[in-house]
Order: sequence, then structure tokens, then C-alpha cells
Amino acid sequence: MGTREAAFLLGICCQRVRSLLAQGRIKGAFKKKGFWQIPVYGKRKMPIVIPGKRGPKGVWCHRRRENPTKIHVNQHFIKANGKMIKTYPEMTPEQLIPVISLKQTNRNDMGYQMEISGPCRIVYKPDEPLPCGAHLWIETYEPVKFLDTKFNPCTARLSYKDAEEMWLNYIAKTSRDTNLATG
Repeated sequence: MGTREAAFLLGICCQRVRSLLAQGRIKGAFKKKGFWQIPVYGKRKMPIVIPGKRGPKGVWCHRRRENPTKIHVNQHFIKANGKMIKTYPEMTPEQLIPVISLKQTNRNDMGYQMEISGPCRIVYKPDEPLPCGAHLWIETYEPVKFLDTKFNPCTARLSYKDAEEMWLNYIAKTSRDTNLATG
């Protein structure tokens, strides 16, 4: 397994895995033709990270994730974006509220585009919706890469809190505009 797969299983970024490899803290890891090969151990098939001697305890996953990553599209934000485009036609795509939601363990991130680099499945459960109310979503155990409107992976990921703040700013702006138009 390579650094990307190990990073996904451990729940940390690739750069952190590379720094652990440089410190010799991933058990049994070796380089083959310039690429790191990281073995997996035990029933759970996880890489083993050797804890550091000093400093705070490291934070990484010790067990394989049991629940898949869930991706769904927020209908309310799509409607709000449609209204914003009608009201303000000069808006750029970056000013719109991101509508794609990624739910992964205890995280909920929003984005404009996502790339799934492995197998996934589309699930429709009208009798068992997600806690957010979604009846249709995509499930995957593979890493998901966020892309913004210009296919730039750096600035694409927004926390749900930031997306919600954009939504509230939109509501405040439209109510101000309505008050100015009527009064």
C-alpha cells in the first residue's frame, strides 16, 4: 500500500504519513523503486504507527473505518443559488453556496465538485433517510478529493459551518434588498 492509502486508513494527510515514514515510525515500511510500500497488520489490515518518545500523543485512527463516506446534494442550497443567480446575474460561481456535502465520521464538509478515485455506490433509501434528511446519496470507502469551480483542489473544501454562514449572509442580503425595494 502507498502513502495515499495509508493516509486514508489512518485518517491523516499524506504529508503527515511521509513525515512519519522519514522518522521511521511506520512499522515495516520500505521503499521500492522510489515509492513507499507500507505493510498492513492484524485482522483489521491497518498500518502500525510507532508512537513518538516526546511531545503530545499523536492522533490517528487505530481501527479501519466501518461506516462509508456519504456524499449528497443539498436541495435547499441549490434553490438558494438559483434565486441568487436570478437576482444578481453578475455573480461568479465562487460566490455561490457550495451544494455538495461530504459526511465522513464526525466531519461534514461542503464543496462544488468532488472526485472519487475508486469504487462507490449510489444509495436510495426513502424509508431510512440520513440524519440530514437525504434520501439519495453516494457511499464510498475511497478518498474523496475536493475541487473548486476552477478545478483547484486547494481552496475547495468548506466546513459546514462556513457554508451555513454563506447561507445566512444570503438570507440577510435578500431580506435587506426586499426591505429597500418595499420601503
